[in-house]
Amino acid sequence: MGRPTGVTVIAVLDFLGTGFCLLIGLGMILGGGFLASWINQQGGQGSAGAAGIMAGLGAAAGVFIIIIGGVCAVLGIGLWKVKEWGRIVNMILWGLGGLLQVLGLLGTLAHFTVLGFLWNVFWLAVDAFVVWYLLKPEVKAAFQAPQTRAASA
Repeated sequence: MGRPTGVTVIAVLDFLGTGFCLLIGLGMILGGGFLASWINQQGGQGSAGAAGIMAGLGAAAGVFIIIIGGVCAVLGIGLWKVKEWGRIVNMILWGLGGLLQVLGLLGTLAHFTVLGFLWNVFWLAVDAFVVWYLLKPEVKAAFQAPQTRAASA
């Protein structure tokens, strides 16, 4: 049994997440440096300290997001190679993403905007669908089949 099409789509989503994280992380690192140089050019008392803080925050946040991108890449590879750990960890993280979307939905309802509401509902539906799909018996069987064949060989 090969890799189900839905698993391929989810792996590609993981890889796209990796790309976005790399771009955003690099943007934060460069943006922090840009803001730091802008603050230095403005001069004024205490500008060097503020510039250092801004550069440090940009670098730290950028590195953190790049690490998240690395995790997305590893999870995408796990799904692409039909590894059971990749399925389980993806279910956990997409489920946590769904819980965060519920919190975002509650925040959107507190300060209602139609676009924010639709955005949260869309991603909540995607998160729920991915978890549901990875829990389907035929998808679960596809992940367990290679291990069963290897054990019997």
